Amino acid sequence: MHSRSYPAVSGRGLVIVATVLTSIGSGLMAAPTATAAPGSEIPIEPTAAVTLPPELDPFFTPPAGIVADAEPGQVLRARTITPAALSVAPINVEAWQLLYRTQDTHGNAIATVTTVLRPRGDAPPGGRKLLSYQIQEDSTAQYCAPSYVIQHGSIPADFVNSGEALTAISAGVSQGWTVALPDYQGPNSAYGAPVIAGRATLDGIRAVESFEPAQLNGAQTPTALWGYSGGTIPTSWVAENAHLYAPELNIVGTASGGVALADGEETLRHNTGGVWAGLVSPTLIGIGREYPEVQRLLDARTDDFGRVVNTVKSALCHPQGTNVFPGYDYLATYIGGEDPLQIPEVKAVIAEVTLGHHDPTMPVFIYHAQYDEIIPSAGTDRLVDQYCRNDDVRVTYVRELLAEHISGFISSLPTAFTWIQQRLNGVPAPEGCNITSPTSTLTTDGALQTIGDVLGDIAGAAAGRAIGVGAGS
Repeated sequence: MHSRSYPAVSGRGLVIVATVLTSIGSGLMAAPTATAAPGSEIPIEPTAAVTLPPELDPFFTPPAGIVADAEPGQVLRARTITPAALSVAPINVEAWQLLYRTQDTHGNAIATVTTVLRPRGDAPPGGRKLLSYQIQEDSTAQYCAPSYVIQHGSIPADFVNSGEALTAISAGVSQGWTVALPDYQGPNSAYGAPVIAGRATLDGIRAVESFEPAQLNGAQTPTALWGYSGGTIPTSWVAENAHLYAPELNIVGTASGGVALADGEETLRHNTGGVWAGLVSPTLIGIGREYPEVQRLLDARTDDFGRVVNTVKSALCHPQGTNVFPGYDYLATYIGGEDPLQIPEVKAVIAEVTLGHHDPTMPVFIYHAQYDEIIPSAGTDRLVDQYCRNDDVRVTYVRELLAEHISGFISSLPTAFTWIQQRLNGVPAPEGCNITSPTSTLTTDGALQTIGDVLGDIAGAAAGRAIGVGAGS
C-alpha cells in the first residue's frame, strides 16, 4: 500500500460541400508513379493531387472484401502525403498514411488511418523509436480527423488540432523518433468511445511497426503513447488494456494529461449548462455511434431544439463545436422528465467507458491541473487512488496548482515530454506511486529550456527546416 496525500446528426452534407469548394485548387501536387515499400507487398500510392476530406477521399475506402479477412493492424493501403503546419506551410519530414484493419467496440472489423512521420535520412542502428500521439480530436465529423488536418491543402478549420499535431511532430521527430498520429475515432468519428479508440491506436502501432519505411524494429520497437484531454481517451484505455489486446507490443509508457474519462458521468454533469457545455453534445453523439442504446435515446428522447443542436454539432470541429451554444443545458433536452444519465442502459454505457476496469501494466505518467475547469481533477484523484492500491503499478501523478485545463497543456508539456524521453531512452520508471502537487511545473529543472527547444523546433518545422536529421539513436 502506498501512502498518499492531496493538497488543496447529420449536417455532413454541408461539411462536404464546404470542404470541396475550399479544397479544389489547393493541395495540388505532383503525382509520381506508385511504388512499393522495400520488403512490402503493399504499393505506396502517390500523394493525392487534391486534398479531399475523408468523406470524399477514396483512400479511406478499403478494397472490397479484404477488411474482414485481414489481421488486426494489417496495412491495406499506403500513400505518401505532404504534411503542413496549419494546412499551409509544408513540414520537411518523410510522411505517409496507412489504411489498416482494426475493430470497433463490438469486435466488428473496420478500417481507419494513421499518419506516419519520421526524420529524413537513414535510421540509427537498431531502428527508430516510436511515439504514438493521440490528438484531442473532440468532434464527430471525419474532416476533423488528424489524417486530414495534417495534410497540405486541407481546410484550416481545426487549427487547434493542427497546432497540437505540429507540437507532437516537432517534439518527437526532433529526437529522431518516428511519430504516429492515429485516426483513433474510426470511420464514424466515435468521439468519447474508448474501446474503439484504444483498439484503433494499438492496431495503428502494429501497422506502423510493420511498415518498412517507418524504420522501426517490428514489435520490439520501444513505443510510448501520449495524449491530452480527449487524447487520453485512447491513451489511458491502452494503459489499462494493452496487455489484453496487444501483449506483443513493447510499450514502455503512456502519458495522459487532463484525463477525460476518469469519471465520465461527473464530467458530463459538470459541463452541461456551463461555459464549456459545447463538449457535452458531441460526446453523447460519438458514444451513440458505438452504443445503440445511447443512440436510441438521442433519437427518441431529444426535444426539437436539442435535435437542431446535435445536427449542428455533428458537423463542427473542435474549436467551433466547443464554443457553439455555451451555457446550454444539454441534459435538459431529453423529454419525459427523467435524468438521461440515470436511464439504466445509458448508465451502464457511461460506466463502461469510464476508466478503472484494469490497473496499468506499464509505467504511466498522469498530470492534471488541480483546478481544471473542464474536467474535474477529483475523478483523476480517485482513479490514481485505485491504481495505487496495487503495489505493482508504476504511476507518476503530477497535480499542478497554478494551471487550468488549457494552460495546463502548455505548462506540463516539459515534464510529460521529459518523462517520455526517459522511457524511450531506456531509463526505468520509478517504482510504485509517486504523487506530487507542485505550485507550477514550469519551476522544474530544465522545464523552460525544454519549452524553448520545442518552440524552436516548431518554428523550424513551420519554416520548412528539416527536423530530426541525424538525431537520436
